[in-house]
Amino acid sequence: MGFEQPAGPQPSELGIEMLPVALAGLRAELGEARALARELAGMTPEQADCSWCDQLEEEYHDVGAAHATMVRQLVRWRRDHPDAPGLDELAALVAEVEPVRRALLRQFARLRCARGTSGTRGVAGQPEPELVRDDPRWTFSDLPGHEPRALHLWREDDTHLVAVVAAESPEGGVSTVDARDAVVARLESEHPDCRIELFVWTRGSVPSGDSFEREALLGFEPVPAHDVIDRLGAGRHYRCGCQA
Repeated sequence: MGFEQPAGPQPSELGIEMLPVALAGLRAELGEARALARELAGMTPEQADCSWCDQLEEEYHDVGAAHATMVRQLVRWRRDHPDAPGLDELAALVAEVEPVRRALLRQFARLRCARGTSGTRGVAGQPEPELVRDDPRWTFSDLPGHEPRALHLWREDDTHLVAVVAAESPEGGVSTVDARDAVVARLESEHPDCRIELFVWTRGSVPSGDSFEREALLGFEPVPAHDVIDRLGAGRHYRCGCQA
């Protein structure tokens, strides 16, 4: 389970003769993962066994390390054996791992949200984030229209903070998305020794749940609410529409 590597030598030591084994194994693992995603998509929370889902979710959280190892092995094989048959197919399969893994994690999160247990369990092997600041009237600028708004600051480790800033002030004015540069500059000035990951949070109605956008290279991208809730263990602070 979980895109395992062939038994025997570590991937860094594998010769090109192991390429067919890697291809067959990855085809099987991806097929199994896709079938599992389809199975979960058709399940209701009542049909899904909680312990089974939790065990599978932990396994697929661990896939990232194995996937990184396979990527490094693929790079070596391309460098040392550029004309080896099967390398293009392996590259295409490797590219599918992360999208399939994320689709599975979304299904696990959906089921947990629908059971009303979002944010009640952390990711195995990762420290539990700590809410270090809860400021309902955080001010990031004195410019007109930049009224105060809510800020939640979560510490994931000594040098990484997750900032969740309300999209709007109760008084209205400029949205957080449009004031991105000012928001980021203020956060960085307040926490100069930390890397800050910014989310914009819109509190939703009871049926629809909250919504989140994450700062990206070219702006902001939407993020499923249950991803944020589960990552931060923040079921008491935010609500996902899956719970409706």
